[in-house]
Amino acid sequence: MCRLLGVLSATPRNLTEQLGADLDRFAELSRTHCDGWGIAYWNAEGELVTAKHPEPAQGSERFAAAVEAAHTDAALLHLRKASKNMANLMVNTHPFVAGSLAFAHNGYLAPLSALDELVSEVGGRPSAGGTDSERYFNLVLAGLRDNGPVQALHQAAELIAGAAEVVSLNCLLLTHDGLYASARYDEKVIQARGEELDNYELRYRITPDHVAVASSGWSQPAPWAPMRNGEILEVRRRDLRALVHALR
Repeated sequence: MCRLLGVLSATPRNLTEQLGADLDRFAELSRTHCDGWGIAYWNAEGELVTAKHPEPAQGSERFAAAVEAAHTDAALLHLRKASKNMANLMVNTHPFVAGSLAFAHNGYLAPLSALDELVSEVGGRPSAGGTDSERYFNLVLAGLRDNGPVQALHQAAELIAGAAEVVSLNCLLLTHDGLYASARYDEKVIQARGEELDNYELRYRITPDHVAVASSGWSQPAPWAPMRNGEILEVRRRDLRALVHALR
């Protein structure tokens, strides 16, 4: 299980200014989600910048430097808690990037062989690492050849749900044009595993100057609002318009 955090703002600012205490609360979650941190954001030159390392975010000089350097209007962050038998390596650390796209996932999918078969069937790119998350991203990339982000996320989720065991497909996708958050998890499987559904809930906050979306784990009073299972949140970068798509 991992933690996700994404933000779009009206004007480029340093992430510490945009997120304030929420950033500290998020980093504190790495006491549990301690197998890696990652960040992706758009800089002033229009470049997608990525920084990540397979270590806890809290207390990491690399993490502190990466956040301090992130002057942006669009970013996503990820804290990794590695699934069983998935190595704690750089190649397995989120976010995964392809061109102008960055992707981070919270959940568990199995078996990898079924995911590899799906990727092969749709002509997706091979995976460099050993995670289910990268294979999920490769399915999303394949869907983006013919569809927009919302439909590509939905299509990938449907393919996986029909071929693999799914705990959660929660994810963030950052593009040049916006941020997409997909909330999708199997409530029966989570309960059978003895876990709390709240651990897989995504919430979002809309203010006049920014839109943020995040996993649970720290205090998130109003105006944070929960996403329903099966919803995809689309936030446009140019005007911060937020649209919720219910595709299930």
